[in-house]
Amino acid sequence: MDKITGKPIDIISYLMGADKNQEFDLQPHKDVKHRSLDSNAYFHVLCDKLRQKLGISMARCKNHLIADYGQVYYLDDETPMIYKTNAPEDYMLELETIHTKCVKVTKENDKDVFFYRVYRGSSTYNSTEMAALIKGTVEECKAQDIETATPDELAHMQFLWEKSIYAKKNKGSGNNTGSKTTS
Repeated sequence: MDKITGKPIDIISYLMGADKNQEFDLQPHKDVKHRSLDSNAYFHVLCDKLRQKLGISMARCKNHLIADYGQVYYLDDETPMIYKTNAPEDYMLELETIHTKCVKVTKENDKDVFFYRVYRGSSTYNSTEMAALIKGTVEECKAQDIETATPDELAHMQFLWEKSIYAKKNKGSGNNTGSKTTS
C-alpha cells in the first residue's frame, strides 16, 4: 500500500474515494521540518538555485525564465503590451516590478530607445501556464545539474496550485489572465 501524507482535508478527500473495505494505518507527523510548496513557490526555489549556480541576481533569473517560458501581458484590445523606454536591458533585467524582454532598439535624437515585450508575473498564472513555466525552469536547472523535484512531487505541487486558484476564484478575485505584472 502507498503511504498517504497530507493535511487532514486532503486525506479525508482521498479516503472518501477509497474502497470502503480497505484498511489504513494512521500515524500523525510529530515534527514537520518543511512545508509543501505550491508551483509558484517551487518556481522561486528553482530560480534561487539557478541564479546561485549562474552567479546572477534573483530578478535577472526570474526575468529570463518568465520571458522564455512565461505568459505575455495582453492589453484589453488583445495586443501584447510593448513598453518603450530609454532604460537599457541590464537595468530592466534587474527589476522585480516588471518582467520584460527587449524586442527592438532604435535611435531617437542620437539616443538609444528600447522596446520591451511585457510578461505577466507568475502569481497570475493558471495551472496550465504555471506548468509550462515550471517545465521550462526544470529543463534549465537540469542543464546546470541542479536537482529538481520528482514527477510525483511536481504533480502534488500542481494539485496545490490548482487548489489555491480555485480558492481565489471562489473568493471573487477572479481574473488569472489579468493585469498584474509582478510575482
